[in-house]
Amino acid sequence: MESKVTDATDESNKEETVHLSKNQLKKLKKREKWLAIKHEKRRNAKLKRKLRLAEMRENGEDVGPTRKSLKMKAMKNSACSVRVVIDLSLDEYMGEKDINSLTCQLQHSYAANRRAENPVQLYFCGISGRTKERLDRIGDYRGWDIYPETQSYEKVFPKEDLVYLSSESSNMLTTLSDDKVYVIGGLVDHNRHKGLCHKLAEERGIAHAQLPITEYLDMKSRKVLTVNQVFSILLRYTETKDWQKAFLAEMPQRKQAFVKEEPSYSTPSTISTVENETSISGSGSQEPNSAGTRSATSGLLPMKGHSDEDEAPAKCASNSEELTSTRLVISANILSEAKESDIDTTSQPDKCVEISTQREDNQATCHDETVHEADNIDSR
Repeated sequence: MESKVTDATDESNKEETVHLSKNQLKKLKKREKWLAIKHEKRRNAKLKRKLRLAEMRENGEDVGPTRKSLKMKAMKNSACSVRVVIDLSLDEYMGEKDINSLTCQLQHSYAANRRAENPVQLYFCGISGRTKERLDRIGDYRGWDIYPETQSYEKVFPKEDLVYLSSESSNMLTTLSDDKVYVIGGLVDHNRHKGLCHKLAEERGIAHAQLPITEYLDMKSRKVLTVNQVFSILLRYTETKDWQKAFLAEMPQRKQAFVKEEPSYSTPSTISTVENETSISGSGSQEPNSAGTRSATSGLLPMKGHSDEDEAPAKCASNSEELTSTRLVISANILSEAKESDIDTTSQPDKCVEISTQREDNQATCHDETVHEADNIDSR
């Protein structure tokens, strides 16, 4: 009888095993292996941290505040009144893995706020669906020092107080104000729903803005950040009142962010257009005209990367205008030169023409050289 029961049990176990496909069995073994490695890594990390702290204490180094000392100023006792909302009503746009990632980011955000000297007023709005289920699995979620709301942020705050943060916004956030509520979209989508938060804000008539990242940093990657990264930047700004410090402290290294260089200027030009006009006209007056003043001023502070090659076409046009004005002066000067050389202009008209032609040839040669120089620059 017992053998029959045993055989029946073995057969049922075989049937259960048969119901699992090879792929399912492979995943099951992989998960068991992952759990074993996970626990081992956690034990090793705790041991390494303990040894590192002991070594730092022996060397007299500052090990920082303990966890007990970080227990921590409650939001209601904080000197910071800035309100930050994480919008958790975007459940439908995420898969299961994305929901899990979002809850991890919420935990990081809450931990950062709890350890801050003056935490911001943190709200979780629109808690529902799978996000709520996932948060319910976290044992201490309901004991967090936050303002949990099942309602949408639009029903909790006046619409005119809301500012939705989005990297697609054309508005730049300059500071954080106590009379505004800054909304972070609780979305992990790996760029599948690009611009969703910006679109929702515009459809609902809510003000929106982006963090001033491009004003302070040069980035070699996208400006899109995770929920906890955006929150940490806002939190850091409330402490430092300096966007650049906040970005540098909280921006992940993989973003390859660098401090933006300020525009620099080259050495002011020493060549004055006014002097050139005075020498060509032969006039003793040193009073420059308005055109000369603008030209001389524009050459004082050229922007970085500005070269003489950019000025060649302008030089050519300027020399052409000077040639025309000089020709008008030549006719007056010819008579005075002819008089000084005792030339009779009535009896020797050819001599006057010769002087005039020589003057014009010299000016034309100068003009041709300038045009040739400009052509060479263009070809380079």
